[in-house]
Amino acid sequence: MSEFTYDANHLVVVCRACSSCVSPTTRWGQRHLREFPHNLRGAVHKATTELLDGYGRRRSLDELKEEVRRLNLQRIDSGQLAQPVQGLTRHDGFYCLRPQCIYCTRNLANMKEHLRVEHRLKAAQQKTMHGQLWKECELQTYFKGGNRINYFAVAPLSNTQDITQLPQATTTQQDQERQLKEDMLFEKISKDVEEATKDQEEAAKRTGFPSHLTGLKDEEIYSSYQLPKVQPLRKAGNDGRSDGRKYDPESYLTHIVRAAESLLRDVYRLCSDNSKERKMTQQRANILNSFYAGASGQSDGFRSFKNPSTLTKYFATFKQLLVYYYNVPYNMGDKDDDDGERSVRHHFTSTQPDQVLPHERRAMDKIMAILEDRAMFHIPPEENHELKGWIRKLYMALICQMVGSMPFRSAVLSFCAMISRRKSGGSGLWEEAGNYNSHLSALTWTAQLIIFDYACHQNQDDEDRIPAFLTDVCSKTFQQLAETPFGHILQWRLYLFKVSKAAIAMHQARWSVDGQNMTFRGVELRMSHIEQLVASEFRQAHSLLYDKLMFKSNELVPMQSWRLRDDLDTEDAGVSWLTNKGNTELVQSADIALLGMIQGSAELRRMFIIEAKDGDGMMLSVKAIAVYEGYVQQFLKQLLVLCHITAGQPLREPELLSITWCNTARMRHVYIWEKLVLIYTQYHKGQQQSGLYKDNVRFLPRAIGDMLLDYIAYVIPLQQIFLRQQQPKALISPYLWAKTGGVWSDGAVTACLRRACARADIPSLHTANWCQMSMSICKEKFGGGDRASFDLEGDAGDDEESELMAMAEQSNHSYRTFNQAYAGSSTLTMNVLLHRAYKASSSWHSFFRFDRILDGKRPRGMSEVLSLRVMDAAKHSQARPRKAYSESDLLDAARKLYSAPDLQFRAGQRRGLVAMMVKPVEQLVLILGTGSGKTLVFLVGTAVAEDRTTILVIPAVALRGDMVSRCREVGIQPLVWTIGCKQKASLVIVSAEAACTEGFMDYVRTLQFQQELDRIVIDEAHLIRTQTIWLTATLPPAMEEEFVQLNKLVRPAIIRESTNRPNIQYLVDTAEGDIFDRAATHVIDSWSKGLDRSNGKVIIYC
Repeated sequence: MSEFTYDANHLVVVCRACSSCVSPTTRWGQRHLREFPHNLRGAVHKATTELLDGYGRRRSLDELKEEVRRLNLQRIDSGQLAQPVQGLTRHDGFYCLRPQCIYCTRNLANMKEHLRVEHRLKAAQQKTMHGQLWKECELQTYFKGGNRINYFAVAPLSNTQDITQLPQATTTQQDQERQLKEDMLFEKISKDVEEATKDQEEAAKRTGFPSHLTGLKDEEIYSSYQLPKVQPLRKAGNDGRSDGRKYDPESYLTHIVRAAESLLRDVYRLCSDNSKERKMTQQRANILNSFYAGASGQSDGFRSFKNPSTLTKYFATFKQLLVYYYNVPYNMGDKDDDDGERSVRHHFTSTQPDQVLPHERRAMDKIMAILEDRAMFHIPPEENHELKGWIRKLYMALICQMVGSMPFRSAVLSFCAMISRRKSGGSGLWEEAGNYNSHLSALTWTAQLIIFDYACHQNQDDEDRIPAFLTDVCSKTFQQLAETPFGHILQWRLYLFKVSKAAIAMHQARWSVDGQNMTFRGVELRMSHIEQLVASEFRQAHSLLYDKLMFKSNELVPMQSWRLRDDLDTEDAGVSWLTNKGNTELVQSADIALLGMIQGSAELRRMFIIEAKDGDGMMLSVKAIAVYEGYVQQFLKQLLVLCHITAGQPLREPELLSITWCNTARMRHVYIWEKLVLIYTQYHKGQQQSGLYKDNVRFLPRAIGDMLLDYIAYVIPLQQIFLRQQQPKALISPYLWAKTGGVWSDGAVTACLRRACARADIPSLHTANWCQMSMSICKEKFGGGDRASFDLEGDAGDDEESELMAMAEQSNHSYRTFNQAYAGSSTLTMNVLLHRAYKASSSWHSFFRFDRILDGKRPRGMSEVLSLRVMDAAKHSQARPRKAYSESDLLDAARKLYSAPDLQFRAGQRRGLVAMMVKPVEQLVLILGTGSGKTLVFLVGTAVAEDRTTILVIPAVALRGDMVSRCREVGIQPLVWTIGCKQKASLVIVSAEAACTEGFMDYVRTLQFQQELDRIVIDEAHLIRTQTIWLTATLPPAMEEEFVQLNKLVRPAIIRESTNRPNIQYLVDTAEGDIFDRAATHVIDSWSKGLDRSNGKVIIYC
């Protein structure tokens, strides 16, 4: 109960949450505890009241009112203000100075009204007596609200005064508080768990699963649908059967499963966007999904695309259905005969006799006949079209079976009951509603595939009949009102969606008092562990990339996100940030850079290039390529962990593993926006139910993003070259996490995360618990605005779009047309989403200090590499000495330059020239007022330089034209640098944008190598090595330290003089009346009295 504090001086209990006092009276105190933010009820409310009563004597309401009067009278009598009550809000206010008046208020208008009514002082009198009627002060009150709040004036809080000086609760009271807090937490969790358990049990009862599975053991349930291990089939014996035996269910089942897998893959090609065999149209997709109309969500058509990992899961579920039918309904009715044929080798669940129906039985008998009568081992199951045809018919028979009032006569629904039991976490536990619904989604989606394939097969001679066939089949068997297996499944899904939305998570994260330790399901995680994990993985990934994969090269141009450009809307295949024209100068020859290094290094040539086997020329070593690919895969594993942890709330595994780095038939997922690497995916497991796609946008920390860009720019092209040697026409996979054979399989993220935790020596994390923990971190550590950016509730942004909706009405368009059809939103995602995701990722990065942790572990930037080259060149060259100048030399040069024989340096100018020319310093910050002659300082330095160049960086084109004119007036002919310019001059003027280009950097390096660069003068901003002079008229002394840190200056010499402008004044005044009339009248009056109307100018702010 740390929100309550007892103040023994004032005899009150202060509620910190409400910034008010808790009265000891029953009615007020109980109402206070019941209201927000406490919301206490029942036993907890009673215990809290008893606890507060044990603090000691407290004043009643009447006593508190009398105490306020006493404190105010004490101010009048002795002139001493009351000591503030710790925990109560301190308000800015006023107290009346009239004799024997104790009136206090926070509102000046109220004070003036009080003086007019109570003291008979009119407004004019108050104006003449200004400063004698009231005094500003700080106010407090014991009360939270009401028609009139009694304030009392308090003394300012001294720096040494603290709440710890006040009497604290006794040890016994502290123990009571701790116990009460634990009881409140336990009661809340108990209610949540009880409610969630009730929902789960109700869901199980509604489906009828408990009664159907009564008496079955878990091992019987799991073994009934377990897929057989994929292994080479046995050779046939003398009678054509395996090992000479008449019956081998293990081999038959494996054969059936392999054929089913091939069938499902063939069926998917009929729907895939990338398949030449595609027969799916939007009209047919709408027919397949017609069961959604009028039921829930929006009918958006059958969505055929699935990520490879999701596709594998869905097909596995449908194969398990086939295994279950084979093991239970088909085989459980068979008994051993005299020859022992069809003996059941494992125990399976018992079944009702009417589960085996003619259509399914006939199809399964045909399948078994094919396996027994033909030379099954000579025909791979993937090529046995007759076998796959009967498997298709078996699936259709299971889908279209009529069940009436006995749902579990269907093998499909019986299988649904089997998979509702949780495999891990203890026996007899049901799957949570949300997790179980994913199984039903897999069955539903794959059944739709089978129906479509069957329609295409039955109407292959006349494909125009496919829509009518689909309509007939779906209306009879695949809608919520049909008494078929999937009629029940669709009803279950609707109900379980509602249950899962209302359910509360069974397992909760618990935080330590200091907020640094979190415990979730036995895993204790400190916040520093995340930083430790990221630092460990980044260090190793960095070493792999730059030492092993990029061969420790310092010659390659780093791909840094702040320098690169990207177009988020380009949809052409093969396009990425590498193909952007704005990056041509940086990425030029990057695709062959590593191959060139191999060819140019004797050590790398010995490693990668060997003589061809036929002796005809040279070739790349297969072993070296394999070793290189091993390093690539290890780097990708560590990069996967970094992206999963550092980008923000973790992406789902299928989304993360399906990321592509360049456009294919679909747009890529890796972009550059706002000088950071952006990962964008568009997928959501509830899309088919809701009819909406979910946009997921994450930003990587700069160091990790730049490392990813280097990998894409340099390593992937070399992999392409290696691949072409083995497969001449092959193309490298567009998927980021891929290897020969396809995309990484499910479970890769968990496996990589576990190994990363072991390397970093922190508690083991996996995708499931990290998802829960990251959510808890977000709720615990971030404020409401930040949480809205993370979009935890799914409705963030509604308030942000309310104003846009009003503007849309003004444009005479609907909000949707206004937002999507006109400029302002991109085809990638809308700006609101990008900005919110940017803020969320930035908050995540800042909380864990990722940029600070990774600072110093990044590869050298191009400027750092070039600086090292300059230093190396300086070691082998002779320094060109500078001529020594005296102050008189500089003054003579200035008089000659400006044709002013009597010219004298101002104090700031003289000190600046001394620091620049007489006793030069490397970095100089010159702070002089506007019009104080900052330009003269570097122009004099330019005029006396001997064949050296001064570079002036200016922030805007308008300033450039003015500077050129001023230089020409004093006889200096400046050179305005443009792209490709190689000329030299004593003064080179360049814009800030051009100064950041690679072409200008080359120009500067040429001057540096030739020892012709004298100094760089920067007006307002920008940092480049060599002597820099920073000119400003608006840098206050309080911001000097921040200015030095932000611009990475090292002990610069700072020269400052007064920046006061005697010809500029400001006046703040108040007047009565309507705001516009008052402003106009008052300005005219003040202007006429106090300003020179012939020469003065005025700016008015109201």
